[in-house]
Amino acid sequence: MSTVFNPTIAAITLRGLLGRRRSLLIALPPALLLALTIGLRAATNINSSHDFAWPGVVLGQIGLVTLLPLTAMIIGTSVLGTEVDDASILHLLATPVSRATVMFTKWIVASGATLVFAVVPIAVAAFIGTSSYVDNPGPLDMTFTPVKGDATEAIGVIVAAAVGAVVYSAFFLFLSVVTKRSVAVTLIYILVWENLLTRFVSGLRLLSIGQYELGLADQIGHLPNLSANLSFGTSVIMSVVFVVVALGYGTRRLQSFRVSGDAA
Repeated sequence: MSTVFNPTIAAITLRGLLGRRRSLLIALPPALLLALTIGLRAATNINSSHDFAWPGVVLGQIGLVTLLPLTAMIIGTSVLGTEVDDASILHLLATPVSRATVMFTKWIVASGATLVFAVVPIAVAAFIGTSSYVDNPGPLDMTFTPVKGDATEAIGVIVAAAVGAVVYSAFFLFLSVVTKRSVAVTLIYILVWENLLTRFVSGLRLLSIGQYELGLADQIGHLPNLSANLSFGTSVIMSVVFVVVALGYGTRRLQSFRVSGDAA
């Protein structure tokens, strides 16, 4: 059996995640994004340059920076956080399975679930939102002529969403280990840090997973109006750093978990 991934723990985690009414909450944010995208696409006049500003805003600021992390939050704080809250984690930690295996298995499950529940709907929304035109220079350019093109913009959004799902899952799983108020902390991170503070304080963007997503989507797909501020290299490096630090430190805290249910 793999020392990194434990199929039994994965099956139990997935069953618990999808067996609760929480699964309805997981599907809600992506459903809202799809409904919004379909509605806007139906109302878009492909012969008018004035109607070409919304895909970058909807897919970027709403999809990548708000709805994706909300879905990842529900999943990431559930795969381990609920076990910490009801003390059932003690039974798992009493087994000979290593803490690193527990942490990595939970992360893989959380990442996979987020990819299915969030990234797939975002992919559908990206293709719907960017179909029939490309290379929009921005809402202020009144001379723009719609040009039918390839799926580059959608691919950029999809790659960014996939990376974001993996990084958010690691970070939110880490928070569920280090604090019993992980839901409140993640909400503050998403709504205050990523959607408010990073808009006014440029230095904080280096610690924003949402900014990594926007940087990747912008550099790969060049979709306008994403409000991206980071380069491709910075986005990739910081994404890797976030995952390594979150999983590494989360594993250390899990190793110091006492029988009482509190971290040492």
